[in-house]
Amino acid sequence: RRAHRALPRLLQQLDVADRGGRLMHPAADTSADGPRVLVTLPDEQQLLATVRRRRHVPGPGPSWWYLLELPLWAAGRGPDGVVRAEPGPVRFWAPADVCGPLEGEDYGDVVTDRPRARTPVFLIEEVVGADTGGSEGLVVHRGDCAVPTGMVYPAAPATARRAAAAGAARCEICAPPEP
Repeated sequence: RRAHRALPRLLQQLDVADRGGRLMHPAADTSADGPRVLVTLPDEQQLLATVRRRRHVPGPGPSWWYLLELPLWAAGRGPDGVVRAEPGPVRFWAPADVCGPLEGEDYGDVVTDRPRARTPVFLIEEVVGADTGGSEGLVVHRGDCAVPTGMVYPAAPATARRAAAAGAARCEICAPPEP
């Protein structure tokens, strides 16, 4: 009987129970271990949310978006099979213009996703060398070729095709397909 009463304290020490000894969902992080913002929802409600990451999206429309987390309730089963309410964090992306910074919060450590440059299909390299008689020449490479040492320009297949028709050489290392 005594061991049964000590169980809630033990579970608390193991960080799997709250102060009342109730088991917590293992994936539920109820702490706001990140900076918080005041987010305005589409129906004009304003809630505190935790910022998990941010992303810059080039193009028209909002350019910065935040991945936010709200601590909501979810139904979960305890070890005894009884359905209980437990924390069920919900994550969603929101444009920066609906997220208001809070005084005293440090946003410097928020993970920032940057868009990756798209690898072009082809590269056209301008080269000057003995094999071209000292004059400028063109070499067509695959878009991911690491061999070029001259000035390189990304090229679409139509541009690479025109360069090949004008006498550009094909890289012997990456062996690009016929454009």
